[in-house]
Amino acid sequence: MKTAQSIRAQLEAQSSPNKQKNSQQPKNSQKNNYHRLGLNWKDVVIFSFTLVIGLTYNIQVNAQDAVQFDDIQSGMMMSFNKSNGEYRSLKLQNTAFDVDVFGLLATVTVKQQFTNQNPDWVTEGVYAFPLADMSALYRLRMTIGERVIEGEIHEKKKAELIYEQAKQEGRTATMVKQYRPNIFTSDIANIAPFETITVELTYQQSLRYVDGYFELQLPMTIKPRYIPADYDARLPMHANVSDTMNRHIQVHLDAGFELDEINSLYHEVKIESDFQQQVITLEDTQLYDSHDFVLRWFPSLGQEPQTALFSEVLDGYEYSLLMVMPPENSQKLNQLRNITFIIDTSGSMHGQALSQAKDALLYALSNLDADTYFNVIDFDSNAKPLFSGSMPAIPENINKALRFIDGFSDDGGTNMAPALEIAMQKENILTDRLNQIVFLTDGSVGNEAMIFEQIAQDIGDARLFTIAIGPAPNHYFMSKAAMFGRGSYTHIGDLGQVDESMRLVFDKLAAPAMTDIAVDWGAKSVTQTPQAIPDLYLGEPLVITSKTALSEKLAGKLYAVSGLHDKQGWSEQLQAPVDGRTTGIARLWARNQVEDWIDELMLGGDQNTLKDQIIELALKHHLVTEFTALVAVDKTPNLTRMAQAKAAQTLPYPQTALGWRSQLLAGLFLMLVAVCGRRLTCQ
Repeated sequence: MKTAQSIRAQLEAQSSPNKQKNSQQPKNSQKNNYHRLGLNWKDVVIFSFTLVIGLTYNIQVNAQDAVQFDDIQSGMMMSFNKSNGEYRSLKLQNTAFDVDVFGLLATVTVKQQFTNQNPDWVTEGVYAFPLADMSALYRLRMTIGERVIEGEIHEKKKAELIYEQAKQEGRTATMVKQYRPNIFTSDIANIAPFETITVELTYQQSLRYVDGYFELQLPMTIKPRYIPADYDARLPMHANVSDTMNRHIQVHLDAGFELDEINSLYHEVKIESDFQQQVITLEDTQLYDSHDFVLRWFPSLGQEPQTALFSEVLDGYEYSLLMVMPPENSQKLNQLRNITFIIDTSGSMHGQALSQAKDALLYALSNLDADTYFNVIDFDSNAKPLFSGSMPAIPENINKALRFIDGFSDDGGTNMAPALEIAMQKENILTDRLNQIVFLTDGSVGNEAMIFEQIAQDIGDARLFTIAIGPAPNHYFMSKAAMFGRGSYTHIGDLGQVDESMRLVFDKLAAPAMTDIAVDWGAKSVTQTPQAIPDLYLGEPLVITSKTALSEKLAGKLYAVSGLHDKQGWSEQLQAPVDGRTTGIARLWARNQVEDWIDELMLGGDQNTLKDQIIELALKHHLVTEFTALVAVDKTPNLTRMAQAKAAQTLPYPQTALGWRSQLLAGLFLMLVAVCGRRLTCQ
């Protein structure tokens, strides 16, 4: 998905020293050049002093508190200097988090208060906040004095017009943009001198489950900034922005399952029970360390899959969130398997990456039994299969595979499509077996849409599992490819852990907890995401959302989940708890639906129809998407304040929020101009 452009101006100051003309002039002529301007030696001293002070102060200010967007690890509000494209932070007074968790869905409201401590207007500023992966911002509110400004969702072009018009009129306004996938920015116009502004934002975050626990992480601190090794130590530089370090956190946790343990990794918390919920409160409101707030909870797992169901009724529809948790342990699958290994041997896999991948592949082959079929495909610029079709894992074929793997060399490009085409041919997809394709690479791909379409059309009943090796893979491509293939994505960033991590992946694939999963939502028709439900594996809960019209609900019909657990039929009936307490399920369903439509767009679907559907759904559920934006404007402004803001915009020098020093410098400069003008006039 393309992101909106940041408001950061990219301005380059170009200057060239005045070259001395007529270098052959007599010494007396050179010596008295300043007299031609009507300046005496005192004027020259004043000019030189002003120039030196100005340049030195400008360098020091830039070194002290200029902020880069890539430094942002907590919410920050910054003023924007148009003359050099730099940002400087406003003082952070306090931060408060209020979090509601249902299953693995967290709704986070964060409230931050900032102060413009300078006597200048901030005519253009920006608020930036880091969002975790799988998060979506949907509400923004600003409070300035007694005025409360609520964000509204609009089609993007309309939102931009509303913001620009409000800015020109001197109103306080803001618009949400996206600087990069995990940092959103909100342009802010017209903050008065010494004014306090409060930003309250609400976002949804899908939590991750790993190693037997769920984890919630909240950004708490602004980390020290990197100081270049060649930085001039004679100039002062502050590593932190102004922050009172006041923090407040409260988490309402409804896990959906019994819990074995709740713990906070770095901060002291108080845990209390409230009906089915646990209430976790940060005990010390003063922050003394540089750690983010990390909360973990461990569900109690049994020997069979477990389910949890949350529902929300909104505008005549029931929106449901179904979680299916794998059992604590799973035995090796009795169902017959056919597994195809695709391994990238292009030039970028040279050295340790390929060596570790080969070792892990040898481990996987050594654990195949004679009833399992397999194949290995080596690809770089071209694709080369070990066999023309899948073969049984008997000793003779395993020995052929070992010799094939020993011959791998790291050269050529990363051409994925031919390897995927071979893996999904009928010779490698066998009936009456669980077909698994393991795709291991470290590379990126430019023709993403073409490969996604290839997978969607040809995957059939097979499952695709993508594994990325290295510190900077194409996460978007790898995760989307696995989604289209009804599998999962694993990233191994540390080359020293490739062998161990790959062993865990292969062990997991050999023992799925449940396959062929289906859900009966108890209604005549239902919209479900994902449409094709993947298998359930150890350490990876399934999350399925649905939308059903209340008028189509079948009276007395219970929800039902079914599948194959160790080749035996398994099912469970559930009652939807519609108690009005659960919120955010409808918006989560809408987010998933928008993502499905974005995928359809990428795969060549009707652009106009899908775009209209996305905009309509985003406006209804207050979602920021590729085609919508969140904008907030002061609709009851103070007229005097508006006039002051407009006047600040028309000043001939940039409003940089530097305070009395900038005014002193400007005054010295104007005095110098006056002296020069007087001298020239008198001649």
